[in-house]
Amino acid sequence: MSSRLLSTQGFSAVLWAAASSGVLAIMWVLVRQLSNQLHPLEITFFATLFGFLFSCFSILKFGLNIFKTTRLTHHFYRGCINGVAISAWFTALTLLTLADASALNLMSPLCVSIGAVFVLNEHMGPRRWFALVLGALGALVVIRPGFEEVSLGIWLVVITVLASAGQRLFGKSLVATDNSTTCVLYLTLFMVPVSFVAAIFVWKWPTFSNYLHLILIGALLNFGHYALIKSLSLADVSALEPVNFTRLVWGALFGFWFFSEVPDFYTWVGGFMIISATSYVAHREAQIRKKNYL
Repeated sequence: MSSRLLSTQGFSAVLWAAASSGVLAIMWVLVRQLSNQLHPLEITFFATLFGFLFSCFSILKFGLNIFKTTRLTHHFYRGCINGVAISAWFTALTLLTLADASALNLMSPLCVSIGAVFVLNEHMGPRRWFALVLGALGALVVIRPGFEEVSLGIWLVVITVLASAGQRLFGKSLVATDNSTTCVLYLTLFMVPVSFVAAIFVWKWPTFSNYLHLILIGALLNFGHYALIKSLSLADVSALEPVNFTRLVWGALFGFWFFSEVPDFYTWVGGFMIISATSYVAHREAQIRKKNYL
């Protein structure tokens, strides 16, 4: 493959990754705005429902065989865990500034690395442990416990990060045996009943205008994940992880634009520490995979 083709492919991967971050940030704004009329838990249900319906278009391409799996229980567990993650995340978006929420959410890949050590028995050297400590310190810079109140919103982001890491660990295991499209379909499918159970307790019938917003949120959620998967198919995770920093940029920009939120100095410093640690861990994992492959 020519260097020019590789360069073009890498540029496309970065664009897809940046598009994923931007689209998801737009979705966060819509969730925040709609939360004035509907509870975030109900928004979560409709977002996952419409997200699943959009995912079903893949059946037209692959047929019903795309649902074939021998690990349905694992898919169920993954969907339940991610249902908790999305519910906590959508609620946290209504309690924190977009910049703070997006900065703390960047901790998820680091939690995946820790989980892989204890759950998947993966080895992690001292340099990667140092990177994880740096990321944790970055989160503390954003939160500033002892100087600022550790609010419910922050605890919900913590739940989001831990649950997201859990579902990614399940995903790591599932993609070894099942098609990635199959994994996405079951993930969104099992998220629907989980989010519905939570939404029952705060149920309020949406208006016609609300439904239009909910359909758009579901579409953005689906496209955001599609763009992320597309970027990963074109480039290695280590090359794309720094692009995740744009989530903090988008969060800060949209927070200021739509809600007059001004991120402070500590949010930027902590966010930079987290993204640096995440990028290093992704780079080390890519080196290890390449070494094992050779």
